[in-house]
Amino acid sequence: MKAFKVAVMLALAGLSVVAYQSVNTQADPDQVITISFNKDIRPILNENCTGCHGGVGKQSGVSFIYREEALGRGHSGRLTVVPGDPDASGLIERIESKDPNIRMPYKAPPLKPEQIALLRQWIEEGAEWEEHWAFEKPTAQAIPQSIDESKVNNEIDLFIQQSLHEQRLTPADKAEKGVLLRRLSLDLTGLPPTLDELNAFLNDESPEAYNKQVDRLLASKHFGERWASMWLDLARYADTKGYTWDKYRDTWPYRDWVIDAFNQNKPYNDFVIEQLAGDLLPNRTVDNMIATAFHRQTTSNDEGGTDDEEFRTVSILDRVSTTWSVLNGVTMNCVQCHAHPYDPIEHEEFYSFYSFLNTTQDSDKSNDVPHLKYAVDPTKRQQAFDIQEQLIQIKENIAYQAVKLNDQVDWEKLDIESGKIDELTALIKNRDYIQKQIDQADDKKSWKYGQWQLKVKRLNEDIAAIQDQPLAILGIKNGEVYETSEGLAASAIYKLKVNSQLKNISALQFLVAGLDPEIAPHTPEAGYKVNEIKVWHVKPDGSEQPISFAGIVVGNTEVLDGQLSKLFSLHKQREKQGLKPNQPLAEGDSMGSAIALSASHLFNPRWSVAVLAEPIALENGDYLKVDVHRLDQKVRHLAISATTNNDWLKLTADPDRLANINRYTELKPQLSNIASIDVPVMYQQDSWDQRGTALFGRGNFLAKEGELLEPATPKLFPAFEPDSSVDRLAMAKWFFKEDQPLTARVAVNRFWHTLFGRGIVETLEDFGSIGEKPSHPELLDWLAIQFQQDLQWDMKQLIRLLVTSHTYQQKSKITEQLQEQDPNNVWLARGPMQRLTAEMVRDQALLVSGLLTTKMHGKPVMPPQPDNVWGRKGVKIKDWKTAKGEDRYRRAVYTFIKRQYAYPSFETFDMESRELSHARRIPTNTPLQALVTLNDPVYHEAAQSLAELMLEVYKVSPSQNKQAAIRHGYQLVLSQMPDEDTLNILSEALDMAYAEVEQGDDKNAWTAVASILLNLDNALTR
Repeated sequence: MKAFKVAVMLALAGLSVVAYQSVNTQADPDQVITISFNKDIRPILNENCTGCHGGVGKQSGVSFIYREEALGRGHSGRLTVVPGDPDASGLIERIESKDPNIRMPYKAPPLKPEQIALLRQWIEEGAEWEEHWAFEKPTAQAIPQSIDESKVNNEIDLFIQQSLHEQRLTPADKAEKGVLLRRLSLDLTGLPPTLDELNAFLNDESPEAYNKQVDRLLASKHFGERWASMWLDLARYADTKGYTWDKYRDTWPYRDWVIDAFNQNKPYNDFVIEQLAGDLLPNRTVDNMIATAFHRQTTSNDEGGTDDEEFRTVSILDRVSTTWSVLNGVTMNCVQCHAHPYDPIEHEEFYSFYSFLNTTQDSDKSNDVPHLKYAVDPTKRQQAFDIQEQLIQIKENIAYQAVKLNDQVDWEKLDIESGKIDELTALIKNRDYIQKQIDQADDKKSWKYGQWQLKVKRLNEDIAAIQDQPLAILGIKNGEVYETSEGLAASAIYKLKVNSQLKNISALQFLVAGLDPEIAPHTPEAGYKVNEIKVWHVKPDGSEQPISFAGIVVGNTEVLDGQLSKLFSLHKQREKQGLKPNQPLAEGDSMGSAIALSASHLFNPRWSVAVLAEPIALENGDYLKVDVHRLDQKVRHLAISATTNNDWLKLTADPDRLANINRYTELKPQLSNIASIDVPVMYQQDSWDQRGTALFGRGNFLAKEGELLEPATPKLFPAFEPDSSVDRLAMAKWFFKEDQPLTARVAVNRFWHTLFGRGIVETLEDFGSIGEKPSHPELLDWLAIQFQQDLQWDMKQLIRLLVTSHTYQQKSKITEQLQEQDPNNVWLARGPMQRLTAEMVRDQALLVSGLLTTKMHGKPVMPPQPDNVWGRKGVKIKDWKTAKGEDRYRRAVYTFIKRQYAYPSFETFDMESRELSHARRIPTNTPLQALVTLNDPVYHEAAQSLAELMLEVYKVSPSQNKQAAIRHGYQLVLSQMPDEDTLNILSEALDMAYAEVEQGDDKNAWTAVASILLNLDNALTR
């Protein structure tokens, strides 16, 4: 059976390989060349010189990135380029030298004579320099005159006709209606037309018939599903986190947001700004927050023993490169380790831009925080969001109150005279806490219960080992805890003797900083956590009085979630005994346990203020005894300060603060009661506690250099002049400044590429000086200005403009002349002919076979795939569970994407890996694809269902309707009727199939023909 199907397919379609060739554009030898730096000189320099004399290495002091450098002196002392005098120019001396030790390019083939002649003429004419075309603002273009009015639908056709005329080519005629509707339908919705849609178009003789189809498809809900696939490649969207563990990640609401954004025709500028900085928009919404998951698609490493900060840094580096690649087609990743090799972007400018993205809260934690709790029930999503916004606002208000007061207070640093490390008491306390968990556990067979038991056993062993050892001495420097020992115990209580010059104290500030405060803001030290503090007032005779706290005040929102719950509980304990929230219990008050002094990584100093219930007066000889408890987290640098300011005590009793604490604890259970998923999103760090950024020496995140960098954009581009805050939102808006040269160009080029199969600039990912030149530069600029100004970033109107052009609607047949002169259709003398994308191949098979379900949105699904391809089973994603019911036949965009093991048919049909952003897929045509469409369970099931549809026609009258049934199936798949030769071949194939199946087995015989139809070359192209 398989052998005959392959034979028939070869007869119908054949296998062809087209070699990619360059169009012959040799100039007339008698023609006088007008030198253009960008056209004639820059390519020579980029190909032969800037690798050694550019951004990576300015060897011998020579560089060709900037004009002033090219005109400067190298280490030899000679001017490299002397405008007007090639013989005085070191460049000419070197490239014309016969001495292999002097001649350039060094240890490489010499320049061609015509290249040397161009360089000489350029210098003679004054060595005029031009910025690379892409870095100049698009300019208004004159619309060319029509050459053939009958093939002009809009301005696009005029630009294309002009180029075709210059190449001595002519545009093709309009494609047949069925072919055209299929192309349009697949391009706009990712689905072929149904028979009803096809017949309606074929029967519509009005001049607006085609435009009506364009408008119908643009309004279709399937439009967003098709165009989302394009954007999800750029966003590196996946349903798992990547790396070895590749655990599940609830990020599908972002995919749905992209689909809806296209369907709602969200303007491109808003579409992008929301993804880069939706969390910073005024009056942000649920959708704004979900949009920010664009940059939370970066991979996250949950493997044990990895450094969270290292992989957080990897994510930020990726976000920088992705932002520039997607929006401006600039290879900013080339600047991570050094200046750009070919374009005028300096190494430092990469990290100045990096600082825009370096102040988000995410830090490669295994739980993927921060999250947006996204209600499972759509009717409760706004409620859940409103609660979260209130919780965030409460934390920000409380933290800001504290920061504002702290900035106003004069603190007197206390002198920590001495300290000891009590490891034993800390271990006992830790063990007793875990033992309490064991005693209260309900499930004594759980994995967690076993781990608790194991930990208690190990703690008992540690306790026994140090039972009789004296307390170790704690490192003290300049009156502060300063402990550098690598042997510092993980859990300990610091027992400190603290002297004070202040005679009255109303509050104590506990501040943890890095061992090197100059470096820590950009290269953090290990995280820390203080669990509790206890303080005593000690007299000279040794008598001591415990000091009670009215409250603990912190100035960082990261720690407030846990602290506010703790404060609420402590306040309630006090109120039960008739006390005010800031009045301590007579005995057993544990306000010191609300110290909340911690950080996952130590960047900037953080502090907590312990507010005394009553100010204390110190006499000569008095001192403070302070116990600082820490469990499983090391604190290496601790300072303690004091103040006499009573405003801290007032703050602990402030009605607004207390109301906020109570409201916070009321809201949290309300949120917990709403069934939700945790979607990783972007949230900004507190403005007063943000990471710093310094330049990475040679791209090494452990080798930072220089001062902290301010957020900025490269000087090559328009000035960054924010209206207000210098943050991600200002950066996102900057990309849409009117004089930004690349954003509109790159966007229209991407839409053009998607519809025509090749961008006006072929290298979508690289508009820099070594990227491909635009085939139609004037058209590119005209489209960019149209999109930005006239269309106001309207994506649907841009697409409508492209598909209503005659250029798009042309026949795609390749003539002998075109095969010889323009095999890659650069000049567009014919219509586009592209392979279907991986998603289209699947969706088409399901639609034409009547299986496709049009259900939208929701969790990713696992449609059938070949057995035993899942690979290593993850911890949370244990198996591929094939979907049942309608989920089995959903569109490809909803298929579960696991980074380590891509869905097989998607990978075979050129879907790129989702670890990194991809600007374009490179289409292929391989035998493996035929193996998929012939044998994959999805396509076999689709062929069976398509066979049933053909059988419905056939069974009416088998003797007469065989060819009618074949025509029916052919039209379902290809939106046109087969010619007689094709029909005869398919009829013979059906007869061959009947000969191989059992008598009366209509289904298998027709399934063979259906499989052939789904595998035709025309079926897999558009």
